[in-house]
Amino acid sequence: MHLIKSPLTRALLLLLLILLFGVIGFYLIETNYSLFDALYMSVITLSTVGYTEVGELSAQGRAFAVLFILLGFLIVAIAFRFLVEYIAIDWSLEGLKQKKINK
Repeated sequence: MHLIKSPLTRALLLLLLILLFGVIGFYLIETNYSLFDALYMSVITLSTVGYTEVGELSAQGRAFAVLFILLGFLIVAIAFRFLVEYIAIDWSLEGLKQKKINK
């Protein structure tokens, strides 16, 4: 349980969950996509690179992409907050004192 309390673990878990959501969504909606194609689409959509689509998206695929972009932006912002919290705790005076005590 202690592992989930770490802000870094929470951030990575959120990013993994949103990526998994994207892979499953693209895979189920776009029937011609393999799992790798769905992963590729999820990564380029989530990272906003938009390099090239694997194939033409259906109307449902485009609607899912919009939802995925909006939800992904929210999740990435929350994950970023957890990362900042992790860094702030680690670099705080209390964090530095705790590290010194533990050594």
